[in-house]
Amino acid sequence: HNTSQKEILVHDAAKAVYLIKSTGRILWKVNVDSPVLSEIYQVDYYGNGKLQYMFSTQKEIYLLDRNGNNVERYPVKLRSDASNGISLFDYDKRREFRVFVAAENREVYVYDLQGNLVPGWTFGKSEGKVEKPIQHFRLGEKDYIVFSDQIRTYILDRKGKDRVKVRNNIAASKNNIFYFFE
Repeated sequence: HNTSQKEILVHDAAKAVYLIKSTGRILWKVNVDSPVLSEIYQVDYYGNGKLQYMFSTQKEIYLLDRNGNNVERYPVKLRSDASNGISLFDYDKRREFRVFVAAENREVYVYDLQGNLVPGWTFGKSEGKVEKPIQHFRLGEKDYIVFSDQIRTYILDRKGKDRVKVRNNIAASKNNIFYFFE
């Protein structure tokens, strides 16, 4: 929903998520399974102009409606504990969202907005644990899915195949993010 009012969505150390009005009144509180790992995204799941909140914890992806209720089949249980928070991309700006999350088992999973694994994603395993958010860049007609572990940087296409093979190992710093320049 778009109320045109400012609201605050926050999570606390006790694994609860709150929606707070600009007046300070708590609209709702939802307990989650573990601390929130990801950015909190607003998405229009139903395509009707009303927004929901998407985020992830170590074990699940959540999608909450305006009233703090789970949407459809959410929360979606992850196949392996997450090693980073979700990243949400809309490749072609056609509202065909992809949700990326790296796992402790060194796999990277890609879900659609309905919470289904996306067929055709062929990435194997990373060499190390991916802890920072996965990023997406687009140049012309080409997509670049970019992330790193402690050993290597990966630059992939939409299917999980190498778009650019990084020849040397680059140990990215803890707070490193990638920038794409034309």
